[in-house]
Amino acid sequence: TAIKLYKLDDNTYIADTPGFSTFEISEINSENLDQYFIEFRNPISNCEFIGCSHIKEEGCGVKEAVKKGEINISRYENFCKIYDDLKEKEKRKW
Repeated sequence: TAIKLYKLDDNTYIADTPGFSTFEISEINSENLDQYFIEFRNPISNCEFIGCSHIKEEGCGVKEAVKKGEINISRYENFCKIYDDLKEKEKRKW
């Protein structure tokens, strides 16, 4: 029942949290979520619009990198799910 943190790479860790079935990151704002996906950093500079959410916009550098196989589709799908969850929580916050 001990929590263990495994280092995968520089600044990359994974936590083994036995007994936890959910993980919440409500302290992150949806508009800042892309900063937590390191593989988005370079493609973001190719986004046509400032403040691109990388979800619905045309001309999105992140979505283009996914199409080219430069970003793993499962990572992008996880980003979209987390983004949607955060947006929903933000709507109910106030």
